[in-house]
Amino acid sequence: MRHQEEPEETFVLGPASAGRALRARFGTFVGADYLPGKTAMRDALCERFGVSQLEAEELCDALEASGALRFISTPDGEGFHIDSDVVDEAA
Repeated sequence: MRHQEEPEETFVLGPASAGRALRARFGTFVGADYLPGKTAMRDALCERFGVSQLEAEELCDALEASGALRFISTPDGEGFHIDSDVVDEAA
């Protein structure tokens, strides 16, 4: 008797899954100047999902455009805030 294999579920990488991955890696705040912070997040997405730098940058841009990723400045320093509510709503 031959068993049929279950079809594999297709994974689609989008801003929501990218945002969740960044939040899991960095928490809700990436303390860095704009360019180094965005580069760190881009590189984290490349490493996590095996995508190109361009694809990872486009995901970061989409997160920024949606408001899930915001560069903020406080008296304690600058960095990116990863908004959990916005990331979760996009899921």
